[in-house]
Amino acid sequence: MNDTDATEISALVRSVIVTFGLPFAVLAVGECAAGWNIHVRAGTGGIVHITVPDSRPFAMRYAIREKLEAEL
Repeated sequence: MNDTDATEISALVRSVIVTFGLPFAVLAVGECAAGWNIHVRAGTGGIVHITVPDSRPFAMRYAIREKLEAEL
């Protein structure tokens, strides 16, 4: 893992949600062996869990966007 912490990843996820107008709200972010576990609440009220690899911010933004859009 690099020096990124859960607070920074949470802000990264929020920025993706706001920038692309996605109907999600960040609930929790936690480090895991595969990278980061991200839990968001969907606009429908359901909880969505995604995992993204720990990488450069641009690559992580792309992975987060791709995974969240797949949940729509």
